[in-house]
Amino acid sequence: MDPTEITEIIDRRRPPASRVKYAAFALVGVTLIVCTYRFFLHFTPRELAGAATAPFEKSVTLTGKFLQYAGNFLTTQHASARTEVEVARITSAEKSGPLIVAKQDIILNFTNVDERIFGTTSTDVRVAAKAFYFVPLLGPGADWKIEALEKDGVRVCVVHAPAMRVLTPISFDTRSVEIKTNTGTLRTNGQEMSDAALGEITPRLNREAYREAGNVRDAARKTIATFVKNWLQSSNSWGAGRLNAIQVIFPDEKPFNADIIIPAAAARE
Repeated sequence: MDPTEITEIIDRRRPPASRVKYAAFALVGVTLIVCTYRFFLHFTPRELAGAATAPFEKSVTLTGKFLQYAGNFLTTQHASARTEVEVARITSAEKSGPLIVAKQDIILNFTNVDERIFGTTSTDVRVAAKAFYFVPLLGPGADWKIEALEKDGVRVCVVHAPAMRVLTPISFDTRSVEIKTNTGTLRTNGQEMSDAALGEITPRLNREAYREAGNVRDAARKTIATFVKNWLQSSNSWGAGRLNAIQVIFPDEKPFNADIIIPAAAARE
């Protein structure tokens, strides 16, 4: 062996592990387990999924509200109606019956309009009808009062008649009904508007007949006067030296506002 040769011996053996190192690893592991447990305790999978989908749900809700607003905007309508009444021939009842006292021919015109963002639909209706008016002779509302007085040398039978009523529903000839419907370019509800207008005819006629009742008062007076005159004749209370004129008064009238009626037959007596 050469005395100048140097031999280097390296010891590669690992030093013994420290107990402190194992204790640190154990502490970290326990801490990780505890944190994971508490995390899942407070944040369940359902809550985590809810938190993840919350923005999506809010977006859906907002979109739904917008679509609802848009739908309301597109379907909002402005409906209007115009009514015109033409009063035609007015006559007394042909017969002096105890119920019907007058009738009135009515021509009803009305227009329904449905305006929307997509266009306008309008329906024009014209119908001819006949309204009958009556006063009750018996039962509730039959408040009759008859008295005799002398006025300007004429012996007058004053008849306080009950309030005049309308015989409803008003009758009309379906052949006289005219319905014209105009629809916008993007509207398709023409048939619906026509059907709705047809259903409105009777209620509208009933209302208009009541509104126009004042037109038939004079005709009704003549019918009632004729009816009362026939009754007076049957009781031998009509003629010369007896009652020879009739005045018919309705509940909302005063005696001096109603004309005295002298039937033609009485003038010859």
